[in-house]
Amino acid sequence: MKKLSILLLTHNRPHLFERCLNSVLHTRPFPDDIDVNIYVNNDSNDIHEIHDPDTEITYTYDSFFDLSDTYKSLFDRADGDYIFFLEDD
Repeated sequence: MKKLSILLLTHNRPHLFERCLNSVLHTRPFPDDIDVNIYVNNDSNDIHEIHDPDTEITYTYDSFFDLSDTYKSLFDRADGDYIFFLEDD
């Protein structure tokens, strides 16, 4: 089975984060043979964690001076055959 890692960054936008993540969870445009896991980094600690029984969602709250370090941190956590970066806006 192939694995897709979705890497989601958010900062001070809880309403956009919730809309974005729910869109991914409820749209499910992925074939059945693709296992999806989602890695979320929120460096503002202002979101309500959303959990889904069918999808592994990992939350981190790392804060970096440089945005590229945030991307790298998420990328290093990803273990999918495919990796997709997603912004909440």
